[in-house]
Amino acid sequence: MLLMTTVDDLPAEGLPYVIERTMEKGAKNIHVLNGITKKGRVEYIFFVDVDKQHLEDVSALLALELGTLGIKTFKTEHIPLPFEINSRKVTIEGKNEQFESEVQVKYLKNDDDQVISLKAEYEDIKKIAMGLESKGIQIPLSKLKTIIEAKSYNKILKEEEIVIKVD
Repeated sequence: MLLMTTVDDLPAEGLPYVIERTMEKGAKNIHVLNGITKKGRVEYIFFVDVDKQHLEDVSALLALELGTLGIKTFKTEHIPLPFEINSRKVTIEGKNEQFESEVQVKYLKNDDDQVISLKAEYEDIKKIAMGLESKGIQIPLSKLKTIIEAKSYNKILKEEEIVIKVD
């Protein structure tokens, strides 16, 4: 189920708190968008993905924290796509340091079981970045994510023959 509500009197500093508390109450996901109301005021539009079992708790929290007078509900259907999660060992070598860790990689597949997309898990990459920093190795999180995902793609490409010609 998808909930939608708006608020035009919440300071931006309150957003992270409301988002975290909503997730704690059982929301599967939450998105907050900026908008402009009919009176020209800036507003936030909350979209909350929630199971029916958590609907009452999440709605009560939104009413309490946002002071909303109502919440719209939309019945939705989730179309799951085939994917698998694999653990990959990551070894990073610096000047005189070596760092090893594991990262979970989600592989999205098509109907022919071919990988069409992949994504390394944020929390795993964050853990690696912080571990590297503690050893004096500075790699930005976004670059680390790019490198790990590129290496994961490379592993797929080596398992099958792929020829790319550029004229």
